[in-house]
Amino acid sequence: MSKNKFMAGRIALRLAAVVLALSILAAVTVHSGKTEKRNAFNNPEFLSMLTAAYGAESVALDPHIRDFKLPEQIPWKKREAGGETALVYGDPAKPGFYVYMLKRGPNNWSKSHFHDNDRFITVLQGTFWVGTGNFDMDRTVAVKAGGFVRDIANKPHFDGTREDGTMIEIMGMGPAGSHDAPLPDPASSDWKKGPVIDSAMRQVSRPEDMVWTKRESGSAINLYGNPDKTGMYVQYLKRNPNNWSRLHYHPTDRFITVLGGTMYLGTGTVLDQNKTVGLPKFGFVRDLAQGVHYDGTKDEELWIEIAGMGPATSTTYEAPK
Repeated sequence: MSKNKFMAGRIALRLAAVVLALSILAAVTVHSGKTEKRNAFNNPEFLSMLTAAYGAESVALDPHIRDFKLPEQIPWKKREAGGETALVYGDPAKPGFYVYMLKRGPNNWSKSHFHDNDRFITVLQGTFWVGTGNFDMDRTVAVKAGGFVRDIANKPHFDGTREDGTMIEIMGMGPAGSHDAPLPDPASSDWKKGPVIDSAMRQVSRPEDMVWTKRESGSAINLYGNPDKTGMYVQYLKRNPNNWSRLHYHPTDRFITVLGGTMYLGTGTVLDQNKTVGLPKFGFVRDLAQGVHYDGTKDEELWIEIAGMGPATSTTYEAPK
């Protein structure tokens, strides 16, 4: 049994016990020492709680369609270099797509290094200070929450934090080795004459520089690749309040991180807004290929990051006739 279904089952059992107790209490009242029987189902408060209990019991997402992690379910672990790390999908040491999160405390810096494959970094919280080439804290750019960075394979770069620390999400295709970059010639300062960020080594998209495309349901921006074409893609999507998708599915897995607001998730072939699970900021969900699902917003705007391997078409589910 999956963790999500297990948790939903435990909640349902607890609520069932509460409802049973309320049924007994609601059916009997005492007035001036006399016992009076009444119909519990005429009690509005009882009916409200009964409805809530029924809804809670019925909301259990199918993990073969959508596998999600609430922020409190992210498996954080301490790391030797300081801060914490959490693997949310895959394994960076092995071939294939991976996603992990990283917390770095104040004044924590890497040395200049490079990776075997491209890496894609989303700033979730705080400020991420990035540089390229040889290490120099004074030659860095601040990337705030919502910013996006592409580390180009085999190109030296470094990064760190100042007073506020940061939380980032890193994704890419493994294996994702990390190697120290060669030290610069101490007799030469030519490397300081170039741009602070060399776009041949690192591509930086700061939130204040992003150009969003407006659409009926909200707005979107492609940060890397193209979801309509073959290859990896990363995009941001903002959805207006009270906006819901249709029943649909995708040909490949999709990986979604909530950057703002709450995303309401549903699975199955019946769209019911009341039978959804709310995924708040920093929650993560994997939409499995071919699984029919739906999602939407309620009273606030939603901001999510979507990544995966294209082409990532969306096909409307049609019930068999």
